[in-house]
Amino acid sequence: MTVFEKMVLDKKFLFFGGKGGVGKTTMAASTAAWLAENGHSTLIVATDPTVSLSVIYDQKISEIDITPIKMVKNLCGLNINPKVAAGYFQSKLEGMVANFVTFFGNEVISTPCAEEMAAFDQFVTFLNDRQFEHVVFDTAPTGHTLRELSMPFDWSGYMANQIKNKKELSALMDGAVKDDVLIDSLNKEKARYDNAVKALSDNSLSAFILVLLPERLPIEETARAFENLAQFNIKVKALIINEVIPTDVLKGNWFLERRRATQDNYLKEIEVRFSGISRREVPLLETDAYGMENLRKVARILYEQ
Repeated sequence: MTVFEKMVLDKKFLFFGGKGGVGKTTMAASTAAWLAENGHSTLIVATDPTVSLSVIYDQKISEIDITPIKMVKNLCGLNINPKVAAGYFQSKLEGMVANFVTFFGNEVISTPCAEEMAAFDQFVTFLNDRQFEHVVFDTAPTGHTLRELSMPFDWSGYMANQIKNKKELSALMDGAVKDDVLIDSLNKEKARYDNAVKALSDNSLSAFILVLLPERLPIEETARAFENLAQFNIKVKALIINEVIPTDVLKGNWFLERRRATQDNYLKEIEVRFSGISRREVPLLETDAYGMENLRKVARILYEQ
């Protein structure tokens, strides 16, 4: 069993992150398909609001409901769309504060960050999953993902503190809802968020895998991601270096030889800067990677070689 194979089989939650355009969706989708085809019930969740997941599996994947992937038994998918999620999240908040909306004001649910918070709330839901053996997250580009992980609002704590600090709440609520009932509800929400944060940093449950290209900007963004993730006590378990030009296709082509020489320099730099981290190189393919045959090809490179 390869190091990469053991890593993905051992973890409940698998996160694929990195700079935009480096192949995160391809690696996440290949991994999810590989797990499912090896008999493991698997959910892939895209937190980047694009159509990539639907395109790569060649079918419509819902933004609301978990969708079975037709071509792969044991595999389901979901595209988290912050705009759609925001509607659900707003309804949820309105339900929780319906009896004292005047007290809190509309700013609680109209913050400019509402869409990001809504997406994070859905993200948290799947970090509390009990249905699937594996949940694979195809995350947004690194900066957006880090914002999700460092979301400044702890909604339950914020509202609970407001309740505790405002004596006039009872008068505003006119006795319709007791403080202790509401606080209990909010504390349950807080516990859900706390469990999610714990899962993110639990090495026995989660693995964060960064995808990069052998180029300057992706390397620097990867190094910054290492530092930022460490602030949340999240350790990067592995690197996937994508689009490495195979040496057997050079055949005296000066352009490809030049590009490969540049890549070789960066590959050496990656080895030095990220020493001790498991790495896997994925070659530049002769075609774009979508559809099950290409995903299987990538999966074999990642987990069976």
